[in-house]
Amino acid sequence: MTNYREILRLSSLGLNKTQIAQSIGCSRTTVIQVLNIAEEKRISYPLPSDVSDRKLSKLLFPSTKASQSKMRDYKYVGKELRNLRRNTQRRG
Repeated sequence: MTNYREILRLSSLGLNKTQIAQSIGCSRTTVIQVLNIAEEKRISYPLPSDVSDRKLSKLLFPSTKASQSKMRDYKYVGKELRNLRRNTQRRG
């Protein structure tokens, strides 16, 4: 899991994005994304003492509701696989 607190801390010390990424072992893109979101949401280091790593993660990346994710249509997938199997058997 990415250490968002450390990204904010190192940024406040003046390290550039490449140095931060190398320091904590994540991609430069992740560092840029975290810093952009933190800036949009006005989150900066030092963080208040009541902000845990989990709370910081949720502040930066609020989870999406499960109801918003689309479930696969397994009935349709099964039908397509059966049709594919039938068509393959006819050729061979």
